[in-house]
Amino acid sequence: MSTYFRGPVCGTDNCRSRLWRIIDGRRTCQYGHVMEGDVEFNDDEDDINSMGVVTRRLNLTTNATGNFRATLNSQSQFSQKENEHQKLYGQEADELFLKCFQFILKKQCRWLIEEMKFPSVYQDLLKRLWIRFLKVLEDRKNDECDSQTQGNAKRKKFGLSLLSSISLLYLAALHLKLPVFTCDFIRWICSMKILYFKANLHLPAHWRKQLPNYYLQVLEGGRPPNNGQLLHKIAQTCFELRFSQDFGNSLPFEALILKLVLLTRLPPHAYFYTKELIKLIDGTDMGKFTLIEHDKTHFTKLHLYAELRTVAYFILAIKWKLLDGDEFIARYIDVWLDLDQTGSDPISRDQAITALSFPAEEGSTHAWTKAKTDHYLDWLETKFLPHSTVGELDSLTIDQRIGRKKLYAMFPLSNELPHESESRSLTFIEDTQEKYLSIADALSDTTLKPRLRSTEIAAKLEGNLIQKLAPFFAVSSHQLLNCIECLQKYVFEIWASDPSYSIEK
Repeated sequence: MSTYFRGPVCGTDNCRSRLWRIIDGRRTCQYGHVMEGDVEFNDDEDDINSMGVVTRRLNLTTNATGNFRATLNSQSQFSQKENEHQKLYGQEADELFLKCFQFILKKQCRWLIEEMKFPSVYQDLLKRLWIRFLKVLEDRKNDECDSQTQGNAKRKKFGLSLLSSISLLYLAALHLKLPVFTCDFIRWICSMKILYFKANLHLPAHWRKQLPNYYLQVLEGGRPPNNGQLLHKIAQTCFELRFSQDFGNSLPFEALILKLVLLTRLPPHAYFYTKELIKLIDGTDMGKFTLIEHDKTHFTKLHLYAELRTVAYFILAIKWKLLDGDEFIARYIDVWLDLDQTGSDPISRDQAITALSFPAEEGSTHAWTKAKTDHYLDWLETKFLPHSTVGELDSLTIDQRIGRKKLYAMFPLSNELPHESESRSLTFIEDTQEKYLSIADALSDTTLKPRLRSTEIAAKLEGNLIQKLAPFFAVSSHQLLNCIECLQKYVFEIWASDPSYSIEK
């Protein structure tokens, strides 16, 4: 007969006993009450010759309320499954966030190498920058530990976002002197070619389930950067990495001028006008076209950014050449403004989507041309919808997948006619030729039209270029206009201080 052991209150006939023992496989209290539903089978192997049966004992234990408890094996499996979907916090969450950020950065780098044909050394350089950034985070963490020992327990954030990954990609391209600028990254972000919008959906499923919600929001991307956010982030990243000490930070502004000429379809002469103006004002001082470093949250001197400085020089050069009385430039600009106003100039899909991504700059959707509307709907179907539904099919049950398939079968899409983008895919050279041929055809028209005065055309040209170029560099029209005014004031001060300078020079 077994010894007594403590257990739940018996409760039979108000019995308060907690002492139990096993009698004939039944749990019995010290006063003889048998617990209902509790049976224990003998595990001892009896004599096979005499009994002929081998029995095993099945232990069915109960909890304090008398209900059966799960076995240890099932409990461990349940807890293991529960831990897989549990959110991480603290240091574990920080480490997982860095892994997720590195995963996205790697996918962005792979796209640039495979699709944009960046050199293979680009990946090695980006890895160096990322390791250097991790060391900065480690030093910052050590400083936090020292401050906590002194009584200051305030914990700083990483300061990482998807703009940080774009900044690292930009700095690596700048060091290699690749003809890639912020306008290119903005165009890739808006057209959803590079991983940015809802990047957290591309993470492994178990990472997304464990990552806290505030980190998931950081990796969501959201709307494209604006109001100079990307330029500010690049300057802050340079400051944290001390980028100028060990890496090249000079901007290849000649390539940027050429990109501006092709982007605006202005005459090729604008390239040489801008270079001459830069040489006249800044001379051989290339320090004006290097990246600046700062950690300020509010930085208003946007004209010090090398790219915006180049854009301001470009607009001033073509504007002053127009005011100088050049007949060809005046006629070209007049035709250029007419084509832009009528909306008959050809425009690529990426340029249209980039311009439409900044509605405050673009205005009402009722003013869209047919080409812009077609580009937007094509982008919505081929880029936006697939990116916004990544991983959705994996979470559906079998019944939901069958219902989804039947729903699509109710409205079949006819693929008899090829899509416009598929039937007419222009290369970069063909697109550029088509743009300039449209202007050449208009210039060949000998019909005399009333022309505005040069000052009116210059003001209209400046406003048009500001409205056209501001979205491509993710700044507002007011910010770009402020850059032009600051640079113009700087040029006039130089000319006033040195009489040898002149516009004709």
